[in-house]
Amino acid sequence: MKLEIVGDITDPGKLGGASDDRYGWNAHSVFVIDGATGIAEREVMAEGDATWLAAHAARMFADAGDRPVAETVAAINALARDLYHAAAGSDDLPRHMWPAAAFQMLRIEGDCLVTYGLGDCRLFLEDAAGHVFETTALKGNREKEIAAARAHLERIGGFKGAADIAGDAETMAMLRAGRARQNTPDGHVFTLGLVPAAAERIVREDCGLKAPVRGLLCSDGFAALCDNYDAFSPAGLIDAAFRDGLPPLLEHLRRIERTDDPEGEKFPRYKVSDDAAAVAFRILP
Repeated sequence: MKLEIVGDITDPGKLGGASDDRYGWNAHSVFVIDGATGIAEREVMAEGDATWLAAHAARMFADAGDRPVAETVAAINALARDLYHAAAGSDDLPRHMWPAAAFQMLRIEGDCLVTYGLGDCRLFLEDAAGHVFETTALKGNREKEIAAARAHLERIGGFKGAADIAGDAETMAMLRAGRARQNTPDGHVFTLGLVPAAAERIVREDCGLKAPVRGLLCSDGFAALCDNYDAFSPAGLIDAAFRDGLPPLLEHLRRIERTDDPEGEKFPRYKVSDDAAAVAFRILP
């Protein structure tokens, strides 16, 4: 089987800002990485902790060839831990400071298509008969996140009341407590980051589809078109990406967030817009 990249796009959630999302591919795989927004009092790496981690992981995934994914993730996290602690001058920083990132990957393994992931990135895949496979490594989390975002917005009076989550002490305390539980026995979220043992919690799924297939890998900020805003079904999102391209989908996404629902009244969320990235691809026989 052969991987063919059809299109790729990334866009920062904040106008004039930079995106923490990354993506890439090699002969065996295609992947997307979503750097988690920093919620600490300060950052360690000059380019920003999330940006640094996502770029670091993207380089190592692209260079991994057909190495087992768990081995690559363990190596990514071990090296990230060492580099981060060296830059910080300490290995005793509070856990909510530690950088984290989600990823989702599709790999060609013999005659099978297999996906791997940690966190809430998304894969949408469709075969020639119209059968759709879609997944995330963090299942069942979306409804909880929307409910928490709704409570946050009610408390701050909408985005115009306090446009950044850092402006609300209660929300920040909740988010920091949740981040500190990641990659621990007390948490249910495992990520790219500073904990090599997170590689043991990678979610692996056989997609069950045969080439030719077409698909999308997305950060959750882009997948919101389907998952949060009900603008497309999974099949409809794939079809639109291949019919019209990724830029019109990004424009649609930002129009919903910044024009149709800028206060989060219809679609509760923590930010007006999140970083968004997507890769459209085909797998050919």
